[in-house]
Amino acid sequence: MADGPARGRPRQQAVDDRILAVARALLAEGGYEALTYEAIAARAQVSRPTIYRRWPTKVQLANEIANGGGAPVPNLIETEGLDAQIRAFVGLLFDQYERPGMAAANAGLIVAYQNAPDLRAELHDPLEAEARRHLTTIIEQAKHGGLVDSSVDADALFDLAVGAVIFRTLFSSLPCDAAVREAVCAILTGGIRVRSG
Repeated sequence: MADGPARGRPRQQAVDDRILAVARALLAEGGYEALTYEAIAARAQVSRPTIYRRWPTKVQLANEIANGGGAPVPNLIETEGLDAQIRAFVGLLFDQYERPGMAAANAGLIVAYQNAPDLRAELHDPLEAEARRHLTTIIEQAKHGGLVDSSVDADALFDLAVGAVIFRTLFSSLPCDAAVREAVCAILTGGIRVRSG
């Protein structure tokens, strides 16, 4: 088997990418229970220590699949306006949760975080807090620019957007197509836009 870098050497991105691709495939094919380091090592042609050095626990690996590599929401308020901003936010969410293996990864993380709140505090909470801060900054800019009603709660907007996308992508039997993306954007934008008159 081809192994990863020796301890102390820089990690090889190609090895990371191969492990993650195999892990996503296993999650998509067999769910969270199929995500074992033995199966990943065999398919990715790496040793188990190579995986453990990168992600010491299965929960950390699942968290990387669920949350890693995502780009922050671009700030388009001042350059492109409210409609473009909400469309970018919702589009990134749909793109994230439609990735292979996301349903199984998140299902496993929900159980893991219930059983180990310290892992939730370590892995999830900082990511959520940063995402909320970023959106709040954008919404405050939009308020100052007269685009968003001053009463809008950015945290509630975050919850509505993320909740809608998670339910549609991970739980619903209805399709995730361009039409539903536009519908979600229209509802959110209509709910926060400054009303004339």
